[in-house]
Amino acid sequence: MKNYLFPALFGSLLLFGCGNGTEETTTNEIISDSVSDSIAPITETPVTIDDFINTENDSVTVPKRDYQEFYETGELKIEGDFDDNEARHGLWFSYYENGIKWSESNYSHGVRMGHSITFFPNGRVRYVGEYADDKQSGHWIFYDEEGNIVKEGDY
Repeated sequence: MKNYLFPALFGSLLLFGCGNGTEETTTNEIISDSVSDSIAPITETPVTIDDFINTENDSVTVPKRDYQEFYETGELKIEGDFDDNEARHGLWFSYYENGIKWSESNYSHGVRMGHSITFFPNGRVRYVGEYADDKQSGHWIFYDEEGNIVKEGDY
């Protein structure tokens, strides 16, 4: 009988002694719990343009750029930053009088470098491409006002 009692006790100890007394959780449950804890709950109130309005003087809060030019109507026409030598530097934007973006281009110390995109007055892309040392570079795509490609070229 002793020969059977020892293996049974040893097996019981291994079976119950190695447990930590907690429930088993799967990796998926752990990931799901940690993801749900890190996601902010959706609020009842949606974000609107009014959330970005400066109520003190009833105008839209716009980051101050080194240069901003306006139409006679008060609408923003061109904006961008300068380097220490007063040359265009960084991303510059221009707008139609109705506020639709006309173009955006990157400059490096007064020279067009990198991304450039221009839009039609209806907001659709007119062309998109890159500049290197103020010259067209790489693949350019030109569109019509309906958004159809009318020309492509490598420079």
